[in-house]
Amino acid sequence: MIYPSIFEAGAQRLANDLEILRERVSESLGVKPRKISIILQNQTVESNGNVQLAPRRSEFYTTPPQHSDFQDWLNNLAIHELRHVAQFDKLTGYLRAPFFEQLALAIYGANLPAWFFEGDAVLTETKLSLAGRGRLPSWEMPFRTNLLSGKKYSYQKDYLGSLKNITPGFYELGYFLTWQLEKAYGADILDSLITRTAKLPIRPYNFSSSLKKYTGYNTRQWHEKTREELTQRWEQQLIENAPEDYPVFPDKQAGKPASWLLPRRLADGRVIALHQDVHRVPAIVILDTAGRQDEVAKTGRQTDPHFSYASGKVVWDELRRDKRYGKRTYNVINLYDLEARSYKQLTRKSRYFSPALRPDAKQLIAVSVDEDNAISLVLLDTESGQRIARFPSPENIQLQTPAFDQTGTKVIVTGVSRQGAALIELDLPSGSYRMALPWQAQQIERPTYADNRIIFKAHYNGIDNLYALDTAANTIYQLTNARFGAFNPSVDTSSNRILFNNYQLDGYRISQVEPITSKYSDFKPLAQPNHTYTDNDTTYFEKWASKPYKGLKSIFNFHSLSVDNDNFDNLDDMKPGVYWLSDDLLNTTQLRLGYVYDGDIRSSEYLASVTYQRFFPKFSLEYLNRGQVGAARITSGGQEDVIGLRWRENTATLTMDIPFVFYQRNHVIASGFSTATSYTQRYNLNEPQFENRFIDRIQFPMHYQVYFNHSTRQSMLDLAPRWGQHLSITYRHFPFDNRVSGQLLSLRTAFYFPGLWRNHSLLARFNYQQRNGTYQMANDIPLVSGYDQLRPLPVDNTLLVSYRFPIAYPDWSIGPLAYIKRFKGGFFADFQNVRAGNAFQPRTFGIEFRSDMNLLRYYLPNFDIGIKLVYANEPNPRRRVFATYGIGYSY
Repeated sequence: MIYPSIFEAGAQRLANDLEILRERVSESLGVKPRKISIILQNQTVESNGNVQLAPRRSEFYTTPPQHSDFQDWLNNLAIHELRHVAQFDKLTGYLRAPFFEQLALAIYGANLPAWFFEGDAVLTETKLSLAGRGRLPSWEMPFRTNLLSGKKYSYQKDYLGSLKNITPGFYELGYFLTWQLEKAYGADILDSLITRTAKLPIRPYNFSSSLKKYTGYNTRQWHEKTREELTQRWEQQLIENAPEDYPVFPDKQAGKPASWLLPRRLADGRVIALHQDVHRVPAIVILDTAGRQDEVAKTGRQTDPHFSYASGKVVWDELRRDKRYGKRTYNVINLYDLEARSYKQLTRKSRYFSPALRPDAKQLIAVSVDEDNAISLVLLDTESGQRIARFPSPENIQLQTPAFDQTGTKVIVTGVSRQGAALIELDLPSGSYRMALPWQAQQIERPTYADNRIIFKAHYNGIDNLYALDTAANTIYQLTNARFGAFNPSVDTSSNRILFNNYQLDGYRISQVEPITSKYSDFKPLAQPNHTYTDNDTTYFEKWASKPYKGLKSIFNFHSLSVDNDNFDNLDDMKPGVYWLSDDLLNTTQLRLGYVYDGDIRSSEYLASVTYQRFFPKFSLEYLNRGQVGAARITSGGQEDVIGLRWRENTATLTMDIPFVFYQRNHVIASGFSTATSYTQRYNLNEPQFENRFIDRIQFPMHYQVYFNHSTRQSMLDLAPRWGQHLSITYRHFPFDNRVSGQLLSLRTAFYFPGLWRNHSLLARFNYQQRNGTYQMANDIPLVSGYDQLRPLPVDNTLLVSYRFPIAYPDWSIGPLAYIKRFKGGFFADFQNVRAGNAFQPRTFGIEFRSDMNLLRYYLPNFDIGIKLVYANEPNPRRRVFATYGIGYSY
């Protein structure tokens, strides 16, 4: 394990857990995991984890979430990620560093569908712990709701998702598909599937073929069978629970998903909520009694949806990232005054979560998680954001979503530990905690006070519902009996009713209920949960030796031979060849050694590069030895001849980048500066008579770039930001070489505007370049569409205008070949050399048609494939109308 020294105690606890878990987790696959490095990322406020190859390592994001199952976060993470380690070693364990890790990763991704390896990991975390996501009704709820509502989607739609409907997601789908496999064919079936898949990894549709061999079903048929069995199971559960259908608000017509989360009644009878919609970015809104809504404030990225209201003020937490280091993030608190209509950010570089306002809104309380995972409740002043008091969590229990009582003297909060979930109350005057509800094998969420009772969400009847704890009688009363799930209670003090989120087929709506104490059931809470799981706790705690990590000693970590230099972000940048890749475990140093054969000029190319990004600037150094070709014109006897030239050259290039990224509510800002220089030495000219005219070295040309990009956050269906401004200026010249001269100055801009309808986008790009000398024929700006099909003309500037819009969201499957989520179209008009004296008319214009799709049933990458029909608007073109094709992809 590699970790900051401040996390020593947590690393020691985790090391003991890993020793216990590593064999249990891999036992059912019949493999003993090989050694792997685990990096504990404690400077990010996001909760996640991963296992990867090339290089082989795992990352644990140690900050516990505010919404989770009912167990210790790192314990859950350890089980889940160790299962991925076992999967890698079972399928491709024979392919190892220093040459074959990338090949192993490719075989893993090509042969195992994402639903299988994630579903198997969730199944394992559920079997080997008290909790696990497989035990959570809220986790299965979207899938259950679809099936009980008659929405039986295809295998590809349930797996690959949809832009117009809610689907279960591949984690949830995968859990049920793998759970049904074990249930029907025993625990060894997963081992058998991976074993057969590993024997012939080049077999087409390998996993589906193996599934067919052992079960008689391919993946599509197994999905159908599992779907039918789950439908029967959940229909029976529905009959047994006899749910009540509550009126929902707002009365939205059927359409694309939308939710109104965390509803709270205002004094004037309106409702404030957090609105999430595929058409728009999340925003806090106020709904009147007719369902019309006014926007209060757009929110930025949140680790979990959250806000709190009291006395005319709203607070919420948002994610911020360090301007330089992407894995150093913060969670800050924002405040909005409804009366003054003013916004301010209360905290900076903080790690505060789930803020809750005191009834008078003069103070708030929030969960604080330090970099050593020390957890506490903190009391902050809402004017200055300064901390007033700190209340460390007893035994460092994970705390979630606090709430004040009506007097502002007590706080109720959810506590989570290895023993389950509990309700814990803080008495502010004394600073003491007490256990209001002992440990439960339940996902307890969003507790709130209602007079002498505490309302919270749990799932005692197998469905998420609201419950009331009468602390005096030590009795729990079930308050709702929702069809799919009830969440996020708040008390309307004027009517004594409880508002809550009532899950529906297309998202969360708002319902209300009278607080009748025993309409459905009441019971005494168990003092301790029924432990029907393998407990990882042990009385034996080994103290492991730890020592400083020597980064310089680990710079060289060669892991893979590759056909590319590991730049898969853009197809145009790929240079097929043979490359040997090295990446250190902390992702600070990358080394590349490569060989490329250029068939166009029949010449070999050799390269070596190193990138170092530990410090504020990023540095990269590249050496390149390659062949080049050119031509020379000579005049003899009044005739001009062209002679082909060939030579080789050594080029060393040094680059420095200083990138910055900022988040501010729903705005993203990226800016930076880069500079580069190089030294080129040329040799082996094939025509010696030109030696005296041949420039044999180019000394330190300089390249500078400064850029600024601003854009608003996109909704799920936006084709581009509604508002955005991008600016980049580049300058190149030869200040240190008297034999070569030339300058190039280029300007690139892009301006995004909203279209005429929702999710449409208008983009205008103006680009300008000025060049001379060596750069006279170079183009450093975007060109008009189809430029290579037009008459060659010098380019001084371009104005590129495009309008894009969605057409349809078909969710079509073309057999196993493609799954199409969206069709989109557009118009464009491209102008060249716009200036006084030139006619203002496009050089090319036309239409485009594109589609977003997944290919061959792979979850990633997402492909964007399309065609442009270009009209050449100039005299006597080679072709008046022609087509260009494009393919892009994203992860």
